[in-house]
Amino acid sequence: MLSLVDARPSDVFYDLGSGWGQNLLIALTEYQVREAVGIENDRERHAISLARLKRWGIPAERGRVICASFEKVLSGKVKEVDAREASIVFYGLATDRAILSSIERNMARGAKLVYYYKCLFPEIMPDRVDFPFFRSTVPFRRPKSQYEWLSRVVGKGLSSIRPTRKPSLSELWDELAHDYDVEGIEEATISEYRHRLGKVVG
Repeated sequence: MLSLVDARPSDVFYDLGSGWGQNLLIALTEYQVREAVGIENDRERHAISLARLKRWGIPAERGRVICASFEKVLSGKVKEVDAREASIVFYGLATDRAILSSIERNMARGAKLVYYYKCLFPEIMPDRVDFPFFRSTVPFRRPKSQYEWLSRVVGKGLSSIRPTRKPSLSELWDELAHDYDVEGIEEATISEYRHRLGKVVG
């Protein structure tokens, strides 16, 4: 995930919904980012994350975990942090247009959003993919068609039905639906993606 966004020592990494802090530790120790900030609303996870950072000897000015909702952080209601300082933002929770809009408004130009296969954004094109992770850079690019978005997300170049041809649009939707079914993700998510993508490309 962090290799996909070319994480470097000059980067500031934000994890929106940072859980137990594992992404923060990897960003700080393996990629030597300048600062890693976790946003975690659950008090137990917040406390454990702080304890883990301390155990690893991470100074507070390099590794922080804020006990707040990411929505409050993105709306500027949490004084200790400003998402605009982030050069890399990871988001791995449920998606909708409002969340994407809030993320996009509060990221600096050139900042990279990294997300993964279980929480896709049909409104934007990934500019790099290393399955199961996707990267989009601000300003985000909108897909021109359902096919453009799906072929990039699914990553299927040849049809399984007609191996010498490109997959059809319906085959790409079927592939995404199958993968989500295997992962135990509700079929309603695919319907929602179709609806949202349709609003973007018509």
